[in-house]
Amino acid sequence: MIENYFAELKYAFEKNADPANAASAKAYMRNKSEFYGLPSPLRRQLLKDFIAKSGYPPYEQLEKMIHYAWAQPQREWQYAAMEIVEKFAKKADPGLLDLCEWMITNKSWWDSVDFLAPNIAGVIFKKYPEIKMQYIENWMQSGNLWLQRSCLLHQLRDNKTADRALLFNLCERLASHPDFFIRKAIGWSLRQYSKTFPEAVIEFVNLHELSNLSRKEALKVINKGQRA
Repeated sequence: MIENYFAELKYAFEKNADPANAASAKAYMRNKSEFYGLPSPLRRQLLKDFIAKSGYPPYEQLEKMIHYAWAQPQREWQYAAMEIVEKFAKKADPGLLDLCEWMITNKSWWDSVDFLAPNIAGVIFKKYPEIKMQYIENWMQSGNLWLQRSCLLHQLRDNKTADRALLFNLCERLASHPDFFIRKAIGWSLRQYSKTFPEAVIEFVNLHELSNLSRKEALKVINKGQRA
């Protein structure tokens, strides 16, 4: 039983809960989730200690583990589940993408999506390039802003080897999107790429109509370097 597997981690989370920090975290996340109030370093250490003692769940139990974690009201459970899944990403089969999609579209907020896109979806896309574009197109056409944001951010870990044509195409297709989180992600993905290929990003920005937010974010590193 997944409940039994996680019993000691639940005890550790509850024992170290901080109501004041929990209230602050809940407010910061616009009341989207409850929290134990665990600082990230402490939460990661508690998970590390738990894994050292209990080990990782079997791969075939990941889906149950994810659904258990997502059923918990405290956001720290979703963080822990994502960090566990990340350890499986490089060795995963393509089916993990469906679980990743489920995580992106349930209890969606920037904190979970910004982890899942580059650290899980991006890793699996890199391992299985033959299915990448099928998912990218499905996500882009879904109308779900979190799946679309994931498309923009999935290459964040690979700015040196990122697919430039795909990155620029996604940014162009979403350039007129009205949502803050999409416009921010366009700028973030371009900013990351500019660390390696600044000239390409400058040219793209100059040739396309981007929101002020996207443009500002895209050129942030470049402009900072010019002022230095």
